Amino acid sequence: MNKIKKFFGEVVYELKETTWPTAKEMRKNTLTVFGVVAFFAVFFFGVDSFITFLLNLL
Repeated sequence: MNKIKKFFGEVVYELKETTWPTAKEMRKNTLTVFGVVAFFAVFFFGVDSFITFLLNLL
């Protein structure tokens, strides 16, 4: 039981030491992730379409 109490005490300590991102940083990071995902979706759609086009020529 003492180990469990120590564990949760350490968890609380670490959570207090954590630097959480601000709302502005979260918005920026979220938009960056969406932008990268959109870029790769368009990129792989283009590559897939090109490969399909080439295979249809055969």
